[in-house]
Amino acid sequence: MQIVIRSFMSALLVIFLTGAASSPAPEWSSERLQRISQYLDSAVEQELMTGGEALIWHREKVVYQSHHGKRDHRDQASLPDKAIYRIYSMSKPITSVAIMILEERGQLRLSDPLAKHLPEFAHLAVFDPTQSPTETNPLPTTEAERPPTIEDLLAHKAGLTYGVFGYTPVDQAYLKAGLALNANATLEDYTNKLAQLPLLYQPDTTWHYSVATDVLGRVVEVVSGQKFSDFLQQEIFSPLKMVDTSFVIAPENRDRLTTMYSPKGTNEQFEQKGFAAQPTGTGLEPAPAIFEQPYQPGAKFQSGGGGLLSTTSDYLRFTRMLLNEGELDGARILAPSTVRLMHTDFLGAQATNTYVNGGTPREGRGFGLGFGIIKDQGLAATPQGVGSYYWGGAAGTIFWVDPENDVIGIFMTQSIPHRTQLGQDFARMTYQAYLR
Repeated sequence: MQIVIRSFMSALLVIFLTGAASSPAPEWSSERLQRISQYLDSAVEQELMTGGEALIWHREKVVYQSHHGKRDHRDQASLPDKAIYRIYSMSKPITSVAIMILEERGQLRLSDPLAKHLPEFAHLAVFDPTQSPTETNPLPTTEAERPPTIEDLLAHKAGLTYGVFGYTPVDQAYLKAGLALNANATLEDYTNKLAQLPLLYQPDTTWHYSVATDVLGRVVEVVSGQKFSDFLQQEIFSPLKMVDTSFVIAPENRDRLTTMYSPKGTNEQFEQKGFAAQPTGTGLEPAPAIFEQPYQPGAKFQSGGGGLLSTTSDYLRFTRMLLNEGELDGARILAPSTVRLMHTDFLGAQATNTYVNGGTPREGRGFGLGFGIIKDQGLAATPQGVGSYYWGGAAGTIFWVDPENDVIGIFMTQSIPHRTQLGQDFARMTYQAYLR
C-alpha cells in the first residue's frame, strides 16, 4: 500500500510515503487519512475486495491516494500504477457530457422528442399493470401521454427500465429480447429492438434507473454522423488527455486490466437472478466470463450507460474538467452555464419517492442531467457539501465532485454484483479527515 501526498509549491512536488509519516495540507489530518488506508487494507484482508484505490483531490492537488491489494489474486500480480477498471455506470456522466456538447452546438435540444433523432421510437406504448396479461398479449399497454424527450433520458425519467435490476414484465421482456450484456449488438441494433417494447412508466412521471444513457449513445451517433467511440475520443478523451479510457482493452494494456470478481455463490445464480443474486459464503471468486466479453477487441456494443474502461488518473481529469466548470488545461469541453445546469436537480418532488444510487428514498437527493445531486446534507444523510454531484458503477466504483469544498473523490474496485459499502465509507471518511 502506498500513500501519495502532493504539496503545491512552485510546482507539484510528489512525495511517496509509507505508513502515516507525513503531513498533508493543514486542512487535512494525516492521522485521519491514514484511517482510510487502514480501513481499505482491512477490506482486502477480509476479502471484501481483491484490489482497489482511492483518491482525494482538493484545491488543485492530490492530497491523498492509496493502492491496495492485487490486480489478480491468482498470480499475485500487484495492483499496477494506472490500473484499468470497468467503470460501468460511471460511463453515464461521460455520455451525458457528449449530449450536452451537441446541445451547445445547436444540433439537438433537451426538449426534442427522442423520435426526432431516432424515428424507431415514434410509436411507443406504456405497460398497463391494471390490465390482465393473456397468452396472446403478455404485455398489455396504454397510449403514451407524451413522447419521451432528450431531457427525460438524461434524467432517467423517460419510462425505460434496465432488465437486470427488476422483475417487472417489462424487465423480463428486455431480458428475453437479449438486451442485457450483448457484446455483439451495434447501438442501432440495440435501439431497434428496444423500440419494440413498451415503456414501464409514463414519461416524466417517475425517476427510474434505466438503459436511457445507452439510447443517448445512439443519439450521439445519429446527430453527429460519427461512431459513438470516435465522437468521445475526438471531443472528450483526446482534449482531456484521457489516454486509457475506451470501450475495449488494447492488447498492450491487458497487464493493467484488473480482474473482475463476484461474491462467492453469486455466479451460479446470475442467469436467473441477475444483480439480485446473493452471496452464499464469504470472500470473492473470479466473475463469469460473460462480464469480459464486452471489452474484448471485436465487441460491437458501445454502451454509453456502462461500457467504458478507465483509470483513476483518467477519471480525475474528467472530474477536474467538471469542477472547473467545463475546462481543463486550456481545453474547454462545455460552457460553465452548461455544467451548472447538468448538476441542477431535474426531479423536484419525484425524488422523494426515488431510489437515487445506494440508499433508501431521501428528500435531500435529486438528479440532474447525468448525476445524482446533494440538495440537503441532513435529509441526504451525507457530509458531502450541498451541490455535490456524484455517481457510481455496478462493480463498486464511485466518484463525487463537491464544488462547495473544492473536493473530488474517486474510489475504484472490481466485484459484481457489488455487495459492500466501501465507496460510501470512503466518502464519509474523507470528510472526517477534512478539518476545515
